[in-house]
Amino acid sequence: MTTQELLLVDARGTWKPYRVAYEVIKALRPLDIGSVVEVITKNDKGLLNDLGIWCQATGHELLGTQPGEGEARLLIRKGEPVRNDRTMTVIMSTASLEAAVYPLDKALAGAVLGMDVNVMFEGAGVRLVRRGYRSRLSGLVGGVFTSRVERVMNKEIGWPLPQESILILEDLGARFYLCGPSMSGYGVREQDLIIGEYTSGAVLTWANLLAQVRTSRSTPRRDSTSPSGQRPPGCRPGDHDGASAETS
Repeated sequence: MTTQELLLVDARGTWKPYRVAYEVIKALRPLDIGSVVEVITKNDKGLLNDLGIWCQATGHELLGTQPGEGEARLLIRKGEPVRNDRTMTVIMSTASLEAAVYPLDKALAGAVLGMDVNVMFEGAGVRLVRRGYRSRLSGLVGGVFTSRVERVMNKEIGWPLPQESILILEDLGARFYLCGPSMSGYGVREQDLIIGEYTSGAVLTWANLLAQVRTSRSTPRRDSTSPSGQRPPGCRPGDHDGASAETS
């Protein structure tokens, strides 16, 4: 196969390694094991190092990296799926932009690495999954600067906003847990949700899920680069203030 015949993945629009990995995942899904894609991304040592780690963790092979003027080209061969038994649980308890993006960042990183990712929405955080909801910066002047920060995130960094992040997580097979009392309190109706499958619960479900140390999965996780397979059913949620992530 010549370089001209390779499927090209242009990921120069983002500084986020998980976003590059996600674009590669989508490109690899319909391809056979052993297929090779060429990836164009920004020439950044941290980003390129992360992509190397992603290849090692997911069973793909980084055939080579060619740094250039402001960009780099990588050749990645699709490998056999590698089982990842690690679990990441993220709690979203606020809907403010500055507080929501960082735990979602970690959840996305875990998801592209093949981890079993649980995302719990409670308190004001349940608004993040309401169709059309826009996360804003907090504070008296937060609304004034929200549009400017959104532009920087989208145009300069290539950083997905909260609802886009949640939809990417859904595509990667994350499980969602929504706090029933919080949904009632914040007027979030089931028919208004941007996600499909989820489990409703409250603080006891959260505590039970967070206390679990899972050394093996009871259900197989879908291979994110496979063209087939169903996302496992979701589970459940609680009540808390802030956002956090835990990995086991």
